[in-house]
Amino acid sequence: MAMWTDLRPTVEMPRLFERGGDVISFAGGLPDLDVLPLETISGQLSRLVRLGGKLALQYTTPHVAKALIPAINDLMGREGSATTADHLVPTQGSQMGLMAVGLGIATPGETVLVQTPAYPGAAAAFRIAGLALHPAPEDADGLAPAALRETVLRLRADGRTVRLLYCNPTFQNPTGATLSVARRRELLAVARELDLLIIEDNPYGLLSFDGGTTTALHALDPERVIYLGTFSKVFAPGLRCGWIAAPEQLAPHLRRTTEVMSLSPSALAQAALAAFHTRAGWGDLLAAYRASYQERCALMADALDAELGTDGPWQWERPRGGFYIWLRHREGVDTVRFAEAAAEHGVSYVPGSHFGLDGEHADGLRLCFSNVPRKRIAEGVSRLAAALTAPVPSLRGAA
Repeated sequence: MAMWTDLRPTVEMPRLFERGGDVISFAGGLPDLDVLPLETISGQLSRLVRLGGKLALQYTTPHVAKALIPAINDLMGREGSATTADHLVPTQGSQMGLMAVGLGIATPGETVLVQTPAYPGAAAAFRIAGLALHPAPEDADGLAPAALRETVLRLRADGRTVRLLYCNPTFQNPTGATLSVARRRELLAVARELDLLIIEDNPYGLLSFDGGTTTALHALDPERVIYLGTFSKVFAPGLRCGWIAAPEQLAPHLRRTTEVMSLSPSALAQAALAAFHTRAGWGDLLAAYRASYQERCALMADALDAELGTDGPWQWERPRGGFYIWLRHREGVDTVRFAEAAAEHGVSYVPGSHFGLDGEHADGLRLCFSNVPRKRIAEGVSRLAAALTAPVPSLRGAA
């Protein structure tokens, strides 16, 4: 007899956070927690538990705590957006938000359009929710509105339900690309025309190296956009705290779904973040994160220039923010072929096939610079270059 697990698609996430031996990891997107003022946070947590522990350590309602809303609006306001309690749903980070949208808004079997190369966690969440995935069309400037219209109309003519578009428009994971404001406006115009909801996943939007921001899709049309926010990249992932800012009519559905998933958000995490923001704001911490990532990115990009050059088989662009550099092989070679050699040289990366929906983007690889010790970045790139410039190995099992 078939088990329910046999009927669902196989979903596998890349192993991002494993470490060992002398391996220099360019794989997982970990923030640089060296910038956190741990002594200050420790004092605030101690006071919070001492004075309000019976509330902070108890179950709570499936709502964003009132004290946390100003902290959320401070972050969202930097990209031109704002929200209220009626629109907010608490999550344990954007990953839970993706699952909540897939389970609470979509219908099993419907198609969600996905910006690719895609964050693997989004593809996994939507697949577990029973959705079909289809790549959203792009051109050299990113998501292509006219082609999107054609794609949606074609899919609907084929009898498929298409209501959702997922994107990571600012310092995208894995490419680091940002969609222009003009293109965002065009995209929203097509979404209104076709009655599409846009899922805006925005972990990196405030991590530009120069401190600049790009107007969020949510700011341009809050009734057309389901915004996924998280404190994981602007504070720390260990608190597992984030939020969804949704159109008011959708928020109750999402709130009920998250309640089933987790029963209760962490009152302690929400209170800790609210207390930090009340006393310190976000400005200094964001500036410290930006400076750290700007320095690490420059070290990695300079090392790539030195080790791989600009006229060889590998091409990349320097990002202006975020965590990642995206390399592509000009001849389309599957980068899984280099993974074993990289491991033998003591360095790790995420092959591009993890970011495709059906094997596409296999010629890419993602390097994360955000958490690598500064003194080891050049050494790691040297090890990587040794693996990438060796004769192209055959895939195991290939003829």
